[in-house]
Amino acid sequence: MDRDHNLLSNDEVLHVRAGRILMPNATFKVSEFLDALAQVVSEQDAEWTEDCEGWFSSGLRCEVLRFANQGWQRGRVRIRLEFSPEPQKLLKEETPRRASRPERSPVYRDEVYTTVEPVYEDLGDEY
Repeated sequence: MDRDHNLLSNDEVLHVRAGRILMPNATFKVSEFLDALAQVVSEQDAEWTEDCEGWFSSGLRCEVLRFANQGWQRGRVRIRLEFSPEPQKLLKEETPRRASRPERSPVYRDEVYTTVEPVYEDLGDEY
């Protein structure tokens, strides 16, 4: 798995506008997508058994020959979804900059809601 890709948990929600497969709605849980995929695969495979459900649940026992390891490694394999976030985009400034205005550091979308300046200063015992 690439460093940029994160596994999605079953309860996380996706919204896919274009290129949807298997799902009639644009918004759905990861678990719903994996269930729909398992349903389609099971209907296409005449030899589908309960053991095959492992692809979509706890994993299917297997061996893998990985590039980084020497020889075969035993374990489990299962089908999951990955998410790769886009790089943060700078917010567009509403007014053009003036030459006399001091340079400001860029504001990222995530910082807009997480950076809050205190409204009141601590008056301590003087209040």
